[in-house]
Amino acid sequence: MRKYRAWAEINLNALGDNIRNLRAKIGPDVKIMAVVKADAYGHGAIPISRAAFFSGAYMVGVGDSTEAIELRRSGILEPILVLGAVIEEEIGWMITYDITTTVHSPDLLEVLDSQARKDNKIHNIHLKIDTGMSRLGAKPEKAIEIVNRIPVYPNLNLEGISSHLSCSSNHKEKDFSAKQIGEFKHAVEMIEKFTGKTVPLKHMANTGAIYCNNDAFFNMVRVGGLIYGIDPGNLREISAEFNPILTLKSQIAFMKTVPKKTPVSYGRTMITKRRTKIATIPIGYNDGYPYHLSNKGSIIVRGYKAPLIGTVTMDYIMADVTDVPQAKVGDEVILIGKSPESDARITVEELATLCGVTPYVITCGIGKRVMRMYLRR
Repeated sequence: MRKYRAWAEINLNALGDNIRNLRAKIGPDVKIMAVVKADAYGHGAIPISRAAFFSGAYMVGVGDSTEAIELRRSGILEPILVLGAVIEEEIGWMITYDITTTVHSPDLLEVLDSQARKDNKIHNIHLKIDTGMSRLGAKPEKAIEIVNRIPVYPNLNLEGISSHLSCSSNHKEKDFSAKQIGEFKHAVEMIEKFTGKTVPLKHMANTGAIYCNNDAFFNMVRVGGLIYGIDPGNLREISAEFNPILTLKSQIAFMKTVPKKTPVSYGRTMITKRRTKIATIPIGYNDGYPYHLSNKGSIIVRGYKAPLIGTVTMDYIMADVTDVPQAKVGDEVILIGKSPESDARITVEELATLCGVTPYVITCGIGKRVMRMYLRR
């Protein structure tokens, strides 16, 4: 049997290829921010950040200060931006660790400046403008008010301006995306005219916009799903070039053969319709394998797809391997990824569709018990 109950193999060379394909798409003059929030969408923020910088990323984006501090404490010195909101209690850490802060309102400017002055630092901030996401950020008409107040705080530097497209990979919403892009362009022009200075970094495009909204590039793009090889919408339909970097694996821990009409797992949600060889696999919803795949997911073993049977439990799933020749305890099981022995494949997008969620939910949910293994091949 293999050493781990369940593990994720993460191909850092594939991540590098995805970033290089992105560079070919956006050109040499647009910077890349690799979004590594939520532990790099479940892939592991520290090794992914290092690989992203090695492959040409200029900056990484995280969700909150704890994620940023983890990267700093690991020895990463390159630019880090907290994309989300920060609370007053976090500001000391932001300044101490040189973590760029996104500002959504004027509320924290004074506190940021005061702490930066105490530490004898100039602290970079990015102003976020809400052009239609209605989540975080100042409305365009309020942006000038905030920019007008920044010079009062000499220890703050407006390094960037950003916004967020809400439907970037949805072709049916191209008009709304165009409206958002237009509002952002106008706001940037007004701010730069007001200040008489060019704001160094302007970013709006997320993964979907890279292939659907070239006008959203500005001079930096924020890329999450694409570098991990995850399609948030229909990008593969338009020949976007990126490949999955994650393969999720486990092994057969136990096998038994049961007669026809035998109930399987909690709730008797599945009753066998034939004499059935059942493989028990040590991964469950505590490991991030979705409960919603009960009786409708599948695994790959020995190059064959085998259906999940019964309810997904906290620690185990069961599969019908009756039609898998020579299946045995210790056999490697692929839950996400492609078989090396055949064309059989299970994608993150496929599982997300079965669960009725976005693909990012699947990888972000992979639990701590799943060992991450980083490969270069």
